[in-house]
Amino acid sequence: MILWRAMQVVGVLGILACAHLAWQATPWGGEGWARGRLLYAGAGAIPALALLGIAAIGQALRRQAAEIETLKAMLERVERRSGG
Repeated sequence: MILWRAMQVVGVLGILACAHLAWQATPWGGEGWARGRLLYAGAGAIPALALLGIAAIGQALRRQAAEIETLKAMLERVERRSGG
């Protein structure tokens, strides 16, 4: 659980850093349009988004495993009651 949260935090921080870098690549946040800086910000956002996706998949798999265990326990109780 802590690993998934840590991955989410790092992913969000990465997205924020890339957004800041992209803002600096515009005339409003920097000296003018900087294509290289904008490209660098976009390239950095990809692994940050991947971290968020991996963390979401990991959390979903953990929830699914817990649900499967609950269903197994319920099935076992039903089978014991029915005498099977």
